Parts: sequence; C-alpha cells; structure tokens
Amino acid sequence: MPADATAPVIPGRARLKLFLILDSVFTVLAAPLALFWGMMSVMASTTTTDMAWANTYALINLSLPIVMVLCVIGGWIAYGLRRHRTAWITALLPLLWLAASLAMMAMWPSR
Repeated sequence: MPADATAPVIPGRARLKLFLILDSVFTVLAAPLALFWGMMSVMASTTTTDMAWANTYALINLSLPIVMVLCVIGGWIAYGLRRHRTAWITALLPLLWLAASLAMMAMWPSR
C-alpha cells in the first residue's frame, strides 16, 4: 500500500505507455546526435594501430541510431501485442550499445 493513500497510483500499463512516449521523443531528439557521434567515431582509427578495435568501435557507434529507432518501434509493437516485459526490454536495449561504446572508449588501446 502506498505511503499516501490519496496519491494516484500509475498502473504498469500506463507507466509503460508513458515511458514509451518519452522514449520516442528522446529517440527523435537523440538519434541525429548519435548518428553524428557514429560518423565522428570513424576518425578514431587514426589514434591506434589496432584496426579491429577501431572498426568495432565505429560499427557499434554507427549502428546505435538504427538500433534506437528499431527498438522504439519494437517496443510499441510489443506494447500493442500486450507483451509488457518484452516492450520494456526492447525499449531499454540501446543502453547495451551505449555501455559497449563507453567501455570500449575507456579501454582504448594506445599506439
């Protein structure tokens, strides 16, 4: 039972719908920036001799905006099919791409 009995409780379906709306707005705003980040990450190949590492980093960053858009679409489809857990997982999946990119950046091999 909530601490304040008069406070409105948002059910799980409404919470997911609100999250998907906010995620859609965020994706529309952030996908062009992620695309720019991906295009600029190609230049990272000049900072290391490990070309496999640099190519993987560029591929992860170039695929991020595509994954963001596809995951929002997939989240809405799962929501429409009443697969709420699948919708949550699909909507949050691009965070794996972001985490992989940041981890690769943190472990960047030097020359």
